[in-house]
Amino acid sequence: MATMNISNLRKSFGAVEILRGIDLDVEDGEFVALVGPSGCGKSTLLRLIAGLEIATSGKLLIGTKDVTALPPKERDVAMVFQNYALYPHLTVRNNMGFSLKLRGADKSEIERKVAEAAGILGLDTLLDRYPGQLSGGQRQRVATGRAIVRDPKLFLFDEPLSNLDAKLRVQMRTEIKSLHQRLRNTMIYVTHDQIEAMTLADRIVVMQSGRIEQQGAPLDLYDRPTNAFVAGFLGSPAMNFIKGRIIDGKIVTEDGTALPGGSPVASANEGREVLWGARPESIALAPNGFSGRIEVVEPTGPDTQLLVRVAGAPLVVLLRSRTHAVAGEAVTLDIDPSEIHLFDADNGSRIDITG
Repeated sequence: MATMNISNLRKSFGAVEILRGIDLDVEDGEFVALVGPSGCGKSTLLRLIAGLEIATSGKLLIGTKDVTALPPKERDVAMVFQNYALYPHLTVRNNMGFSLKLRGADKSEIERKVAEAAGILGLDTLLDRYPGQLSGGQRQRVATGRAIVRDPKLFLFDEPLSNLDAKLRVQMRTEIKSLHQRLRNTMIYVTHDQIEAMTLADRIVVMQSGRIEQQGAPLDLYDRPTNAFVAGFLGSPAMNFIKGRIIDGKIVTEDGTALPGGSPVASANEGREVLWGARPESIALAPNGFSGRIEVVEPTGPDTQLLVRVAGAPLVVLLRSRTHAVAGEAVTLDIDPSEIHLFDADNGSRIDITG
């Protein structure tokens, strides 16, 4: 296991700058998830850590060793790829032990480490099969097992579950979390799926346009996003946003609808144009509040999701119960003031709710 320290790391391909000064410290044994939209630079950052790309500038340390310009074989990292990257002509046993064989490890050591990894991942009965005889989830476990036998300082995962169906993704997510709890290795995990990041990681790093927007514990980012981008990216369904202006202690939309906001905000920001934000699960049907009209009702079993039109904007409401509400019905909504988020309408930065 090892720490990792990244200082002002930059990467350009020709005139196009992909990473624009990344600073990131990872603790020994920590599980860090890199998340963000396609093209934000998260996979490029992972490839720089692995040594598959070389940084344009900046510094990368694994433990106390400067590996910024070193080739992959000298970094002591193991990477699990999105497409598994298994050798089709080799059995599971030989795929898992291949890197040890290249190192010249003793045959008994290879057999011991492959057996240990197979036991951890439930692959004992599959060791003599070939990749073409395995399901997607089994191939993913083999790819993970190949990383485990190397006993690397860092485990790197590049969207490892994206090729699996929804049910299998949930199962593999649980297996990866259990694996980390058992091994306590340092893991860096790239995903575009924020639910994966929320459930797996000790710390989430949210990226956009080659920069880190915010990093921290999953629930800290969820409860107190630093800007509208992070607020909208984390959460499923995503946070609702309605544009308004602070007038006389209220958030007033363009059509004159008053949204709950709180006078402390208004006292310091009177006249400011803002984005009013509320998570779908924080909004409830109530006898008093602000008005809307239901456009879509989506029952999911234990929950019901409503799409409500409020002040001309779509508002998603997630009810933790079943409802008899129907499309076209006028409803009144309410929200606890402590659950409201406000952001500057121009730059998206968070506005302190206490004013």
